[in-house]
Amino acid sequence: MNKRNILIVASVILLAFAVSAFAQQYSYDYKNMKMDEYQAELAKWQKRLADAQAALAEQEARCAQLQEQMAAADKEIEDNWGEIYSMIGTDKTGYDDFTNQCKALENDVSAFLALSPEDMYSRRAELDGYEARLAELRKDKRSLGPEPYRILQNVENLIKQAREKAQPAAAGKYEVMRGDYLWKIAKKPDIYGDPYTWIRIYTYNRDQIKNPDLIYPQQVFSIPRMAGPGEYWVLKGESLGAISKKMGSSFTWHKLYEANKDVIGEDASRIYPHMVLRLPN
Repeated sequence: MNKRNILIVASVILLAFAVSAFAQQYSYDYKNMKMDEYQAELAKWQKRLADAQAALAEQEARCAQLQEQMAAADKEIEDNWGEIYSMIGTDKTGYDDFTNQCKALENDVSAFLALSPEDMYSRRAELDGYEARLAELRKDKRSLGPEPYRILQNVENLIKQAREKAQPAAAGKYEVMRGDYLWKIAKKPDIYGDPYTWIRIYTYNRDQIKNPDLIYPQQVFSIPRMAGPGEYWVLKGESLGAISKKMGSSFTWHKLYEANKDVIGEDASRIYPHMVLRLPN
């Protein structure tokens, strides 16, 4: 139903409601009503009906005028879009297709930005791919269209935000108290909440801890929150060979072992989850 019909129906409903309300307010004794009284009341009702019909006609005229204005506005918008399509060398189908490509990139970057800082840091290489897609889309003349231009500007801002968040978290600090040991420190809720991560504290602070069973009050240890540049955190079941292959680096597991021999010990096969390894240059 168009706006004109809606307005007409609404006017009729209001008129019917008014008539009903008036009829409920006034009751007539038609049997005892005199002819002149009846004619007077009839005249009143006829006038009310005429007034309502005039008001309805006025509303219909306004609706018709509004529809003309809307049609003119639609035509103007259509002409403007035609000029835009011509300027950027496309048509509506091509424009809509390109806009959807821009939205897909926007959705991908938004999803990346929703990750935790730790996950973003570990997957930060993906941002280079997003920037490459952004640069490629901007080479297309259709990127100058109103909607693609707005979306790509937003994508640029989202990538910037992601790069700012995808940074290694600053390591916290913990001062050793009397009676502390690494297992106990790692178990604290504000540290890791997991006693088995004690080896992370040990291997990250290898410059201070020569023997993990010997730590002293007032020593200040760094508490890392994520692997930083040049570091690798060992996962369950990993070996030095598997890590070297996973990193895709030119160094072999022998170099990885030599760089971390002080915490691994004499047996290169004995590495444990949560160890922080230094990656050789």
